[in-house]
Amino acid sequence: MTEMTTERAVAETVAAMVRHYDSGDVLDGLVRNCVALYPAAAVAVLIDDGRRGLEMLSTSSHRAEELELLQIQHDRGPCVESMRTATMVSAAGEQISDRWGVVGEAILAAGYVAVHAYPMHWRGHVLGGLNVFLSPGTEPREDAHTLGHLFADLATMAVTHSADLPEGVVAARVHEAISARSMVEQAKGVLAYRENVGFAEAHQLLRELAEQRGVTLSETAHHVLQQAQRATESW
Repeated sequence: MTEMTTERAVAETVAAMVRHYDSGDVLDGLVRNCVALYPAAAVAVLIDDGRRGLEMLSTSSHRAEELELLQIQHDRGPCVESMRTATMVSAAGEQISDRWGVVGEAILAAGYVAVHAYPMHWRGHVLGGLNVFLSPGTEPREDAHTLGHLFADLATMAVTHSADLPEGVVAARVHEAISARSMVEQAKGVLAYRENVGFAEAHQLLRELAEQRGVTLSETAHHVLQQAQRATESW
């Protein structure tokens, strides 16, 4: 297997957007590459859709997904703070619970010992944030913060897709990304129930199905949901 490098991660993200744009696929690959390079235990992306508030777009693990949802529920946490202040946020150990209360306690209870969050900037606005979770014994590389900002910028590009889009189109791109994520989440639920596995295993199954069929993650999720609907109608 070819070793993952920063150059390769950037190339993969850009190539995915140029060849066949699907925000779900691009972001899914992006968070996994960030995990490998940082290195981190988990990475997640939150977005502000401008109307309903914060939404989760992509995570590398189910555990991180639960923590992002908790941040949305309490409107508090490292990623939320990074988006609100438009700056990088970092905390470790007891600082996490002291700083973010119940959300911080949940982060520590999940086994993470440090968190970093990076804002996703777009022309003077913050569209979202990239959250990095670290586990015990994991030492980030020396240029980890530079890498974190880079992946936050790549995530922004994955959502907006163009430097010349007007604000209305950017908002539409955000909603498209949220819709794609919602479809993937529903499909994970279907697979988890059908195959009697956890959500993490269901997500991996969805990825494998997409790779086998040579289609996008969103298209695969749509197919899974269609199958489930036909099965329900036949009862």
